[in-house]
Amino acid sequence: MLDRKAYLISASLGPVSDRSRRYLDEYLEAWATKGAPDHVWFEDIFPRMRALKATFARLAGCEPDELAITTNISIAMSTFASALEFGDRNKVVMSELDFPTDGHVWLAHARRGVEIEWLRSPDGLTIPLEEYDRAIDERTSVVMVNRVLYRSSAIVDAKEVCRIARERGALSFLDDYHGIGIVPLDVHDVGCDAYAAGVLKWLCGGPGLAFLYVRRELVRSLEPMVTGWFGTNEPFSFDTKHLEYHPTARRFEHGTPPAPVFFIAQGGLDVIAEVTPERIRERQGELGDHVIARADALGLPVRTPRGRVSRGGVVNVGVGPEAGKICHALLERDVCTDYRGDGLRISPHFFNTEDDIDRCFEELRSLL
Repeated sequence: MLDRKAYLISASLGPVSDRSRRYLDEYLEAWATKGAPDHVWFEDIFPRMRALKATFARLAGCEPDELAITTNISIAMSTFASALEFGDRNKVVMSELDFPTDGHVWLAHARRGVEIEWLRSPDGLTIPLEEYDRAIDERTSVVMVNRVLYRSSAIVDAKEVCRIARERGALSFLDDYHGIGIVPLDVHDVGCDAYAAGVLKWLCGGPGLAFLYVRRELVRSLEPMVTGWFGTNEPFSFDTKHLEYHPTARRFEHGTPPAPVFFIAQGGLDVIAEVTPERIRERQGELGDHVIARADALGLPVRTPRGRVSRGGVVNVGVGPEAGKICHALLERDVCTDYRGDGLRISPHFFNTEDDIDRCFEELRSLL
């Protein structure tokens, strides 16, 4: 596919690797030949889940037992939120530029007394640190932070936001779907209480898998109402009448997990771990600069911070109200981008070249 397409859409869906296809084939072969579920689960699926956690833990800077496997960030957030009690501290602080699901999850808890304070952006691209400092107070229960904003790709100083939250007695939850794998991370250094990221985008792991990290010191104090038998201490005891949570972050897991996605995801994570986020970050900086230069040459507005240290992997280029039609026309020409509002999100990964970007803008020129 990468030989045929200018694949500049990894911020939406990373491409599938040969390794992912091989791992999935190995799982299907095990399923087909072993048959009996005990063999497949205990010899293939559970070991793969443990390997996945270990690989992701190295990328994120945490320990495997601080991680739960779930299906998406919406479920991860909902599970975490269901473990909280809201009394006088019933405020959630988040920005209007955070990904929509973050707002949806917390809005659903309004019936439990949650109130959201929305932080406003002065430019539609960034959220000043001063806004977090102003809003986080003695009523704040949780502070949501998107380390990389999905629309503009602006980087938020998550470590400082988490520090402010901690000093004022609030919990911090970091949504890192748009940062993991391309912006180096150490969650222990960042100091967040909870963190979630999925493998769909930059990790090239496909849909259906996300990780929830919960700070070790916090884990045992949280008992989620969103739960299932895989979150219990002894799932194969088949004890219907008692709920004993697992002592690790596994307590935030749910029902029978979707086994095939683990094998696909492992292939993507292996590739990113071998290339390393540090090297990817450097290469993306070069490619992002090239996107900006080509946009400037066409006189198109750039809706992303221009400085490398201030942006993630996406460059948002304004193309007007027909952005959706332009995006789909590019897809027909084997140039893959996506769009938000009136801008194209161009998201080169480590495997892309300047030629991919030049092809994108030559086709774009003919469409404008």
